[in-house]
Amino acid sequence: MTLEPQKRRRLSPRTRLVLARIVVVVGAGLGLFALLTARWGLLFAAIVVIGLGAAMGPARIRD
Repeated sequence: MTLEPQKRRRLSPRTRLVLARIVVVVGAGLGLFALLTARWGLLFAAIVVIGLGAAMGPARIRD
């Protein structure tokens, strides 16, 4: 009895690019809000979100 590995369903490169852009825009909006209201914890969270969006971006879409 052999077990076949499950095939991972991947998103298309175009879909991943759109999702990456959305994540970066949300992070930028969060960062702007954090700067305007002087909430430094939110600014840190915005930097992390922008980094995650960049990690999802075009350089990672080499499938």
